[in-house]
Amino acid sequence: MRKLHLIVGLAGVAVFLGTGLYMRARFPALYGGNEALRFMYRANHVYLLLASLVNVALGVHLARPEPGWRETLGKLGSTLVLASPAMLALAFFVEVPRAAPQRVLTLLGIVLALLGVAAQLPAAGRRATAS
Repeated sequence: MRKLHLIVGLAGVAVFLGTGLYMRARFPALYGGNEALRFMYRANHVYLLLASLVNVALGVHLARPEPGWRETLGKLGSTLVLASPAMLALAFFVEVPRAAPQRVLTLLGIVLALLGVAAQLPAAGRRATAS
């Protein structure tokens, strides 16, 4: 899982850089003077970086917990964290241009990261020793 977290995290950072270039090339025409829309683009841009860096951190520091429910919960948490950058990238391109106040995809992406990290906590206290 560590390697997958690192790959997804680094790919997410690359997408973050791409969304930054996209905004640089398309602003101000992209938001047409609507400051709220501009802030929504910037916020989702930073959320994508957050989720990607969480994956990089797990890719560097994730250790295998002892077998049992902690391991199962850790795998579930990893799956949620891995899905977060993809959800936030989708929200950047699909949800933000609509400028709707209800941003379900953005909320889901952040909640995936939150729950995924929280699911790692029970496993953090009891790690299997490397042999």
